Parts: sequence; C-alpha cells; structure tokens
Amino acid sequence: VLIDYKGGAAFKDCVHLPHTVGMVTDLDGHLTERALQSLNAELKRREHVLGSVGAKDVEDYWDTIDAPGFRSPDGQPPDPMPRTILIIDEFASLVEELPDFVTGLVGIAMRGRSLGVHLILATQRPSGVVSPVIRANTNLRIALRVTDDAESTDVIDARDAARINKSTPGRGYARTGFSALTAFQAGRVGGRRPGAVAGPPPAVAVPIAWEQLGAPVERPASVEDDSNMETDLQVLVGSIQQAAHRAGIETYRSPWLPALAEEIALGELPPLADQPPPGDPSGRVSAVPFGIEDLPNAQLQVPLLLDIEHGSHLILAGAPRSGRSTALRTLAGSIARHTSCRDVHMYVLDCGNAAMLPLADLPHCGAVVTRDQVDRVDRLLTVLVNEISRRQVVLAQYGYGSLAEQRAGVAPEERLPYLLLLLDRWEGFMATFDELDAGRLTQSVLRILREGPGVGLRAVVAGDRSTLLGRLPTAIEDKLVMRMGDRNDYGLGGLSTRKMPDSMPPGRAFRNDSMVEAHFALLDPDPAGPAQVAALADIARTARERDSVVPRRYRPQRVDLLPARITLRDALALSEEPRPASPLWAMVGVGGDELAPMGVDLDDDGPGFVVGGPPRSGRSTTLLTMAAGLLDGGCELVVVTPRQSPLRRLAGRPGVLGVLSGATTTEQDVLGLLDQALGPAVVMVDDGELLTDAPCAGAFETVLREGRDGQRALVIGGTTGEMINGYRGFIVEARKTKSGLLINAEHPMEGDLLGIKPPRSAVGPAPKGRGLLVTRGTFLPVQVPLPPE
Repeated sequence: VLIDYKGGAAFKDCVHLPHTVGMVTDLDGHLTERALQSLNAELKRREHVLGSVGAKDVEDYWDTIDAPGFRSPDGQPPDPMPRTILIIDEFASLVEELPDFVTGLVGIAMRGRSLGVHLILATQRPSGVVSPVIRANTNLRIALRVTDDAESTDVIDARDAARINKSTPGRGYARTGFSALTAFQAGRVGGRRPGAVAGPPPAVAVPIAWEQLGAPVERPASVEDDSNMETDLQVLVGSIQQAAHRAGIETYRSPWLPALAEEIALGELPPLADQPPPGDPSGRVSAVPFGIEDLPNAQLQVPLLLDIEHGSHLILAGAPRSGRSTALRTLAGSIARHTSCRDVHMYVLDCGNAAMLPLADLPHCGAVVTRDQVDRVDRLLTVLVNEISRRQVVLAQYGYGSLAEQRAGVAPEERLPYLLLLLDRWEGFMATFDELDAGRLTQSVLRILREGPGVGLRAVVAGDRSTLLGRLPTAIEDKLVMRMGDRNDYGLGGLSTRKMPDSMPPGRAFRNDSMVEAHFALLDPDPAGPAQVAALADIARTARERDSVVPRRYRPQRVDLLPARITLRDALALSEEPRPASPLWAMVGVGGDELAPMGVDLDDDGPGFVVGGPPRSGRSTTLLTMAAGLLDGGCELVVVTPRQSPLRRLAGRPGVLGVLSGATTTEQDVLGLLDQALGPAVVMVDDGELLTDAPCAGAFETVLREGRDGQRALVIGGTTGEMINGYRGFIVEARKTKSGLLINAEHPMEGDLLGIKPPRSAVGPAPKGRGLLVTRGTFLPVQVPLPPE
C-alpha cells in the first residue's frame, strides 16, 4: 500500500506492480479517517481468518494451510494472506497536517506485526517528527545523507549519516534494534539504463574564429532528454508484471474499497438480499434503496435504504444545489419501482422550485402540493392529521403495537397502507406558513412528525441549515447532511468539522450519528434535469401498468386542486353517483379532497340559505347554478330581483312560477305564486339587502317560519357587509340556519355572516366564484361552476 502525500509522483511506476493493492494521495481529514478505518478492518479480518484455523500468527497460518489434507472451514480456497507493507513517502508533512493519521498508522503496525502488517516511513526532514512512539516501534532505521548531526541522531542515534559525502548518493547507515550501525550502498533503479542511449559524440578539434569563443554550443540532436529515458524501474515493473501473468498470480484484494463515485444510477445499486416483490402477499414492504453507503470499517459498500416498515423520519440537510430535490425524486422513483400503490401512499409538499411536480404521475402519489396553494396545503395536512387519529383508534382497539403488526395480523383487504410525506425546502415552508394563523400549519407538521411513526407514517424533510435548528431536529433522529455553505454548519448535524472532506460533489452526504459517507443515486445516468424527469415518467408508466389491477378504494386518497373555472356539466361528471333524491337538494360548487359536486339539502340544512360576497364575485352565478339543480330535482321556483340580474333569464322556464322585479313587489305577489306550487318550492332572492324594508319582506319571513313543514325554502344573495350589519328582518332570520356560501371573503370577520371563524389562510384573493360552503357551522372550500347558458 503506497501513501504519497506529495501527489504520487514518487510511486508513479511502482503503482503498476502486481504487488501494489492500494495507492493514496492528497489526503484530507475525511480520507484519513476512511483509510484508518479500512486498515483497522483489515486487521480484524485477518484476526478472524487466523482464528478460524487456530493460527497464532501469519507464519503459523501459512504452515497450517500448506499442511497436507488441510480443509478450509467454509469450504472455499484458503486466503493466501500475504504480508501487507504500508509505505509512506514524506511522512513529516503528514505529521504536521494530519498527526492523527501517522499515530493511527503506527498503532496499526504495532498491533498488526503478527498479522503480517508492516510500516515503512520515509522523510527528508526527520527532525522533530520521529517521536518516541515511532522510534520504539521501528526495529529497522535507515539514514542516508542528512544535513546536520541532530537529524542523524533522531534516526539512528548516531551522527554518522551527517558525515556522508555528497559524491556518494545512496550511501547510508542502518540500525537494526540495538545492534551496531551497518554501512551500505543502495542501488539505483530510477536512472537511465546503461547503453540505452548513446552518449555525446567524442570531442573533435574544429577551427573557430576568436569572436566565436564563449558562444553557446548546440546539443547534438542524437542525444535525447533524460526524462524520456527508459529506466531500470520501468523495465523491472514490466518484467514482474509478465512473470505474475505467466504464473497466474492475481492481484490481492485492497485493504480499502475505491472511493464512492460522484454519479451512480439507481439501476447500478447492488441488489438486496431477501427483498419482497411489489405487492407481496405476506404484506411485507421492501426497504427502498436510493443511494449507496461506504462502510470502510467493514470493507463494504452497501445500498442506502429507507426502511418503510421499521424505520422513522429522515432529514436531508444541505446548501442549495447540493442535490436535495434530486435525492427526493430518486427516493420517490425507487418507492414506485419496489412497492405497490396498495401498500405505500405518498404525499408531497413542494415549497421550492416545483421540482417535485413530476411525482404526481406516480400511482403511489395522492397529491403534490406547492406552497402557493395555501388551501390545499391546509387540506393535505388535515387529511394526514385525521388519518393519524383514525389509525391510533384502530391500532389501540385491536392491541397492535405498530402498523407492521396490523398488516401481519389481518386479512389482505384490511391492511392499512404505509404513508410517506416528502417535504422539499423546509426553509420555504417556514417562510410561508410559520406565522400564518399563528403557526397552525407548522404545528400540524410537527404533530405529524411526533405521532406518525407509531401508525406507519414516515416523513422525509429536505432543506438547508434550518432543518438542523429549532423544533424539527428534535422530532427527527436520522439525518443525512450534504454539502453546507459554511463548514461550521456541519457541527449542527453532529458531524466533526475536522473530519469532513474539503469538497463534496452534489448528492454526497454523511450520517449524523456515525459519520458514514453516502451518495444518492440518480434515476438516469445522465444527471441533467430533463433526463431525470424522463426516467421518472418511465417508472411511473411501468408502475401504473403493474398496479392497474389495484381497486380504487386501495389507492391513495387524493387532495385535488380546486379549479379556477369549471362548467356545470363537467362538475356533474366528476361523480358517478346519482343526484340525491331530495327535490330540495341543490349543487353549490365542486370541492372536497377528491374533487366532487358539493351541495346543500334545503330540507335538512334550511329553510334559509345565504349567499354573501362582494360585487362581481359570482353571487348571481351561484344562484343560477342552484336554480338549475333545484329545477332538475323537480322543485319549483319563485324569483325576486329588485335590480337587473341574470336570474331574470329564468322567466318562462318550466318549473319557474314567476320572476318578480322591482322594489314594489308585495307580500301577496310572492305568496300568490307560492300557492300555485304543486310540490316543494324555493324563493330565490338576488340583492336581498335592498328588500329589507320592502313590502314583500313579510312573505320571506313567512317562508322561513313555515318552510320546514311545507317544503319551502328561501335562498338569498347579497353583499356580505350590508347583510352582516342588519339586526332584524328576513336576512337575520335566514342567517340563523348557519347555512350558506361565503364568496371571496377578504377578512376572517366576514365569517360572522354565517357564524363561522375561518382562519386567515382561508380568506384573501381568490378566483371568481371561490367560496366557503357553510352547513350547520362547518365550512368547506368550493368553486362555483358556471351554469348552463
């Protein structure tokens, strides 16, 4: 094993020897630790091999395996176990910059002598670096010519090496143990081979002029530069290589594995032993590989796994452009490749640059929500919190300690799936939501992290140094720390700053608890973004085909995005179930986590229904949509519009008893039309705040008072602010039912219209027709569809 801290030039030919099993140059704190761990692992391995045959040292081991009739305990050919010599050039520089490395090497040589591990140290400056420990554990010390007596004394305890003449390079003194000094002459193998190139031509007397004296003499073209000469060492290395090849001697195993590559594809990871297939009938879920780990203390490189069954949460911390989002995409793609969407459901919060949006095509993914979709973020976290509460009851009811126990103890159709939450850019989430609604959404995430592992929910959170600060790291034990902008930030993750490498490529990370080095895989060997997205699309297509037989009820629950615009026909097509049988049921909008028609039954939630909103917000459109649903159900309508309104277009339609316009409408006009109804009837009033003191107001109060008994109802549309300020009249009576639609609310105080207190996240700028559907004091965001022409 050759170790050259000067870049490797001294060993450039020796590295090709069949004896050479490792070459180390340009060490830093991390590579030093890795090399020492590997060498310690080699000692342990040799101890195990010697112990397996009962040998006390390497010579005894050789005698044992060469004895006639020897059989290896494992039935394999015996390990030849050659002596391993660690040769270090210029170790004085190592002592100055990496003192732990030299101390560790000397310690390895002390323990490894009987195991066949030896150490050779060479330096030009021995003064002050040959410690008592080194001197006590080196039986052979050699000094070539040195510059002063102190240096000679440091090495051989004598001044003789300082007396060597410059004219005899290679002359030296050796001291073995406590014996006398031995003078010797070292041979040279790096020089030009004798006779390889002809020397300069003999001198010939040539007449020259006086003025030519002192002019430069040109070197003959036949004489080549010494740097291109073939040396004895090169010839010797080539001859030894040929001899080893003819003898069939293979190069022995290196004490350390090659360093992790800077790019590795997911398909190149080593296969896992005993890995269950996707949708395994036993209910087991495979641990998901998404990178590779370097274990120098075991001389192994193994897949980096996310254990969905028995693991917990994970933090991926790193500076921007360190590979965090790519790691999350690789993890999601590996989940789709190794598990069924029946067993693992995935949800994604993308608070960064929308790099997670391609994950929406995976059959395992219920939703990919970005931070600008505040309502959808709220709904997603609510879904997860509610599911945690439901699972806690189910597991406690039957005495299961974990979801793995529940899946192993019930029928396949009753198995609960594992849940996985991927959150990209924790710093973006905190900047957007930490102060919203007094941190309500942040508290929801922290509750998910605290209570999720017990019910089969795992979270992987990626972010910058903020993921290692505050409350988040206290809830997540496992952390993988990637490249940081400041070296001091590694300490936040529990890493030793001194042992971290000087540079880290994108995708490189270290475990917080063990300093184990890992590298995240790519979905495609090409690291470019389009190639990664294309590879994810291929995985999604294959997963959809494989899981096409999984029924809808076993697939992930969706958290759909409310559309900014949708027609009534498209809204009705979202549900395959028939319209409710009640003739007083009217669709108000589309909403819910899985987008579907949402309406109100005025027979149960009435008889009053209030539609409030600012001007041009879609109140009249809402009334038209409700009118279409009521007419389709067989209900009859009476329409009252004190000013110009789209509802006047309903005049003459079947089921419309009449359209009354103007503020001069009387109570008898309204009640007279209602008396013509043959069944359930609804009075629809647009701009109702204008009719508070109108002659027809008494008719509206009569409908509210007698509606439940006679299948009558009142639907009022008006401006939110003006309807809130009333203290008496039919609007106040209608508000008491706490049923209605609050459109485009600009402030939480507007919820007083229907007796609700919406969070600040539920109000604010929104598309036209976006509102909160309120029934009996509970509310749900909906989008009002456009009515038919």
